Amino acid sequence: MRKLGIVVTAIACLSFVVVPVASAAAFNWGVGANLGVGIFTPDSKYEGEKSVTTFGWPMGGIRFSFAGEKPMHEVYFESALAYASSDGSSFYAFMPSLNYQFNFDMKGSATPYVTAGVGLNMIGASGGDDSESASAAFYGGGLGIQHWMGNKAGRLRAEVRYDLQSENTKGIMKGGEFGLKLGFDLWDKK
Repeated sequence: MRKLGIVVTAIACLSFVVVPVASAAAFNWGVGANLGVGIFTPDSKYEGEKSVTTFGWPMGGIRFSFAGEKPMHEVYFESALAYASSDGSSFYAFMPSLNYQFNFDMKGSATPYVTAGVGLNMIGASGGDDSESASAAFYGGGLGIQHWMGNKAGRLRAEVRYDLQSENTKGIMKGGEFGLKLGFDLWDKK
């Protein structure tokens, strides 16, 4: 229950950014995707458990970004979905997250940024009459650099990120994930 409170508090704090951004005279939005790699390392209390490396194209799924007229403050929602089914059995993984990004105001087309966010890791499997599901919260942040294209209708991003995942009694392990992301966004700028 404490972890749910942390997630709700973080989302409430992010809303203080969303309201001023949404009320700006000009509202900018973008959609994009990431190419990435992540290395999840279980907490040391799980003796014998090994790290898991994931690679995704896209990694983090689809990204929807929102910013004001001068986009120093940006809020984005990312979600990833994986689903597999065969012979009456299926498996899914869904990871939505809500994030804040501060874009440093610098001259030139390449600018650094910092980001932080919260999300859920939801997994499930079913086969025949059996069905199981579990979820765990995660939170983290990262550092990146973005390069705006000539007309500012698109940008390239490179980011280093670290997220901590909470434990779940149904088999989701507590641990941390180090990630590298390369992404591209298309923007509708007013």
